[in-house]
Amino acid sequence: MQTVPMTIDGAQVAARPGQTILEVLRERGQYVPTLCYDERLEAYGACRVCLVRLEGAKNPVASCTTPVAPNMVISTQDPTVKKAVRNIVELVLSDYPPEALARADGRNELKRVADYVGVRESRYAGARHSYAPDDSHPYIKVNLNECIVCGRCVRICDELQGTFALTYSGRGFETKIAAGFDEPFQTSDCVSCGACVSTCPTNALTEEAFRDSPRIDRTVTTTCSYCGVGCSLDVQVRDERVIAIEPAMDGPANRGHTCVKGRFAHQFAHSPDRLTDPLIKRHGRFETATWEEAIALIASHWKRIKAEHGPDAIAVISSSRCTNEENFLMQKFTRAALGTHNIDNCSRVCHSPSAYGLNASLGLSGGTNSFVDIDRSDCILVTGANPTEAHPVVGARIKQAVFRGAALIVLDPRAIELRRWADVFVQLKPGTNVAVFNGLAHVIVNEGLADEEFLEQRVEGFEHFLGHIQKFTPEYVERVSGVPAETLRKAARLYATRGAAGIFYGLGITEHSHGSDGVRALTNLAILTGNLGKPGGGVNPLRGQNNVQGASDMGALPSTLTMYQKVADEEVMQRYERAWGVSMKRQPGHMIPDMFNAAIAGTLKSMYIMAEDVAQTDPNTLHVIKALEGLEFLVVQDIFLNETAKYAHVVLPGSSFLEKSGTFTNAERRIQMVRRVIEPVGNAKADGDIIMLLAEAMGYPMRYADAAAVMEEVASLSPDLAGVSLARLERKGLQWPVLTPTAPDTEILYEQHFRTPSGKANLAIADFNPPEEEPDEEYPYLLVTGRQLYHYNSATMTRRTGNLELQAFDGIEIHPRDARLLEIEAGDLLEIESRRGSVRAPAVVSRRVAPGEVFMSFHFPEVRTNILTSQHADGVTKCPEYKVSAVRLRKVARTAASTA
Repeated sequence: MQTVPMTIDGAQVAARPGQTILEVLRERGQYVPTLCYDERLEAYGACRVCLVRLEGAKNPVASCTTPVAPNMVISTQDPTVKKAVRNIVELVLSDYPPEALARADGRNELKRVADYVGVRESRYAGARHSYAPDDSHPYIKVNLNECIVCGRCVRICDELQGTFALTYSGRGFETKIAAGFDEPFQTSDCVSCGACVSTCPTNALTEEAFRDSPRIDRTVTTTCSYCGVGCSLDVQVRDERVIAIEPAMDGPANRGHTCVKGRFAHQFAHSPDRLTDPLIKRHGRFETATWEEAIALIASHWKRIKAEHGPDAIAVISSSRCTNEENFLMQKFTRAALGTHNIDNCSRVCHSPSAYGLNASLGLSGGTNSFVDIDRSDCILVTGANPTEAHPVVGARIKQAVFRGAALIVLDPRAIELRRWADVFVQLKPGTNVAVFNGLAHVIVNEGLADEEFLEQRVEGFEHFLGHIQKFTPEYVERVSGVPAETLRKAARLYATRGAAGIFYGLGITEHSHGSDGVRALTNLAILTGNLGKPGGGVNPLRGQNNVQGASDMGALPSTLTMYQKVADEEVMQRYERAWGVSMKRQPGHMIPDMFNAAIAGTLKSMYIMAEDVAQTDPNTLHVIKALEGLEFLVVQDIFLNETAKYAHVVLPGSSFLEKSGTFTNAERRIQMVRRVIEPVGNAKADGDIIMLLAEAMGYPMRYADAAAVMEEVASLSPDLAGVSLARLERKGLQWPVLTPTAPDTEILYEQHFRTPSGKANLAIADFNPPEEEPDEEYPYLLVTGRQLYHYNSATMTRRTGNLELQAFDGIEIHPRDARLLEIEAGDLLEIESRRGSVRAPAVVSRRVAPGEVFMSFHFPEVRTNILTSQHADGVTKCPEYKVSAVRLRKVARTAASTA
C-alpha cells in the first residue's frame, strides 16, 4: 500500500494518502484538542484549538483540515502554537459558566481541552449570556448558556441527518443556535435522532440521565431491536438500569447515527407493567403462577391435544423480534418436540414475497447489496418505502448520497419526505406497482437502454420477456396507474443511464395481492440494466422488524428449514433427522393465515405465539380474534400483556433485547451480536430458556450452554452459514453466505454467478392484475397503511416511552380536497369503515396523500386500524394486501389535532 512519509515531533511516520494531520495523530494514539471536529462530519477548522506547527508554513495550521503531504515536518509541541491554543481556549471560556466547568465530567470535551492546555479560568471578563433552558422536548434538554457556538449540532443535523432543523440566529455576541424559527425543540422540525446531543462538546445539549450525575457503571455494545437497519448501540447502565443509549461510532450499518427509537425509546425495559411472572387464566381472570405450574400445565394440554387430534392440531408463531438462536430453537422445538411443520413468523405478513421473488429471480432470499453501497450509487430508486420514517438511518444516508450528487427516483402513492429531494417523483395509484415497473422496463428495452452484454452473458428468458413487455407502453401505464407517460419515461431513462443504480423497496411492494409479482417485476429492472453483482447497484428490501430476515433464515417457516432448505427435499430432511433424532413429514405446515382459518374451522386446537401481537398487527383483526377465541388452548410469550395475550390461557414473561445474548440479521444479511446488558426483570426469562423448558417438559430435551452453542448447530446444518460463529462476529458482524470458517463473508451477492439452477438471472413474466379491492360508490376511498417515525408496529414498546409525547395518537390523513368535499376540518373525529368493520380517529388534513386516498398507521390499540384491512393476499406467499382497502368516511364530532 502506498504511504506518505512525514515527521511528527521528530519521529518518522508513514501516513496514508488522503489522511489529514489530525487523523494521523489520533491514529498514533496522540491526543489533539478539538472543539469543532467530529469524525462523522466534513472537517471545518473553525475552533483552531487543533493547531500544529508545519515546517515552512508562515502560520500554524489546523490539523483537522490540512491533508498530509510527502516529507511534511510537524510539531505538536511548538511553544508559540501552544500559547495561541491556550489563548483561544481562554476566549471560549470567557462566556462559559464557571460553575458548568466545575461540575463538568468526561462527557464534556471543553473540560478536557481546558485541562489539557492548563486553563482553569479565563482572564477575559465581560458580558455573559443568560438564556432560559428549553425542557420542552421529552429527551433533548437545551441550555444555551453552556453553548460555545461551535456549530457541530447545526452541521450534524445538516450533513448526517439531513433535516436542517437547526440554524444560527443573531449576529456577533448575540449569535446562538436556534431550532426552526427560534422555537422550542419539540415544536420544530427536529426528528429527535439525538445526533446533536451526541456531538455537543459542552453538554449544552444533553439528556435527562446526565443532568444530575455523569456516572456510568458500564457500557455494552449491542444491536437495536427496532427496524431492520441493525444499528449498533452503546448501552449505558447505572445501578443496573439502562439510563442512556448512544450510537456506536464503528457500527457497520449506522456509522455513529441512530433514530429517535434506537437512541431514546428504551424506557420500556423498566416499565412498571412489564410481565414478571407467568400468568394462568382461571375463571376468566389471570392469576400469577410459578414457572413449574405454567410449564406443567402447557405440556399437559399439548400432550393431550397431540394424543387426541395429532401434532398438526398445534401451531406456532415465532418472532422477528427475537434472536436468530431463539428462532432456531423455536422451529426445532415445533418440529422435533411437537412434531409439526406448523410454524411461521411475521415475515409471512410483510416480506415473504421478497424471500420468494428474490429467490426465484436471482437464487437467494436476501437483499443483494450492503448499506455502504448507498454511498457508491450514482442513482437510487426508492419505491414502496418511506425510509426517513420507517428506516430513518437509511433514509438519512440516502439524503447524504443525494447531497453528494446521486440521482434519486421516488415511486410511492404518498408524497413522502424523500420526494422533496427526488429528481423524479412518480406518484402512482396504490396497487399498480407491477404495471409501473413493467412500464419502466418497456422504456428501457425499447429505447435501447438495457445492458446488452449483461443480458447476453448472465440472463435467461429475455426473448420471452421482450414479447411480454410490449403492451406496457407508457400511455397504457398512465391509464391504469395515473402516472404521466413522460414522467415514466424520465424515471426509466434516469435509472438506466446514470451509472450504478441501487433499488430500495419496502412493504408498499410486498403487501399486495400480487406482491410476489411486484418484487419480481422490480428485480427485472436491475437485471435489464446489469445493476447486479456490483457496488452501488442491487435490489434491497428494507426489512420492517429487527430480525425479520433472521427469523426466516433460521427456518421459522412452514415449508423450509434453515437458510430456506425445503422440507420436501429428501436429502435435507434426512440430514436434519439424523441430527435431531426424530422423523419428520415431507409436507409443509400451515402459514399464518391458514392457522387462523383452521382455528375457526376447529381443526387447529392450540397455538403458541412468541413476541408477536397478531390481534393488533395482522389484517382483518376481527377474523384473527375469532380464531384466537376458538382455540382450546393459547399460549402467549411476551414482555407485556398485549392485545393477543388477553385471549391467552397461559402468558409467559419473556425478555427484551437488552436482557439476552445472541444475534440478529439485518436487511443487508449482516449477522450481528446482541449482548445482554441487564438481567431479565423479576422472574421473567430469556425466550430461548423458556423454549428449552417447554422442550424438556414435552420429553425432547434441548440443552444448550449459550447462544454460541445454538449457532454452532445452525452452522452445521446450513451450508450458507457454515462459516458463521459468534466468535467471528466481533463488532462488524458477517454477511451471509459464509461458506467455511476461514472464508470471507459476502458484501455483494452475485458478483460471479447467480444461485439459480442455471447460474443466470431469470427475467420474470409478471402480468398486471388490479388489486382485489377497489373503490366503488359504497366505499369510495382507498386506505393505505404504514409506519410513522415515532412508533413501531403495535407500539408495545414505544408507547411506554417519551415517544408518546412526540406522537400521541393515530390519525387519518386526508387530502384537503376531500376534506372540503366532506366538510372535514383538521381534528374532527372521523369514523372510517371498510367491508370488515369500522374504527374512529381524528382527521389530519395533509397533502402527503393523493385525492381519493387516506393513510393510517397501525400503532395504537385504541384505534385498531387492522379491523379495516382485508384477508386478500398474495397468491404465492399469502402475504396480506394491507396497502389497498376500500373505505368510506363519516364525520362524528370535533376534537383537537394538528394539520400536516
